Amino acid sequence: MEQLLEQLDQNLKDLYRKALDADAILEDIQQQGHGNYQTIFVNDKSFQVSSNRFMPYLSEAAEQVAAMRQTQQFNTATLQRVVKQIQLLHKTLADFRQAITK
Repeated sequence: MEQLLEQLDQNLKDLYRKALDADAILEDIQQQGHGNYQTIFVNDKSFQVSSNRFMPYLSEAAEQVAAMRQTQQFNTATLQRVVKQIQLLHKTLADFRQAITK
């Protein structure tokens, strides 16, 4: 279990810098009068939070990993949800990075 938690932590660390950078870019875009959207993940039930920035989504995933670490217990549904959240964040941040470099 510890190895699994370490892998989740490493993924969260990898996402942290990417999310910070993406949120800074989104802030710049919004200050220029563009990017008038409400949420990053529209109609996606993977996250309970709804935000126009990446960090709240990353925080939600990190909180679930921290809860699993603290209790040293997790069920399959929680693990699947966290893994899906991390995968969505990786994919969406990569797509975002690719879109802004075009």
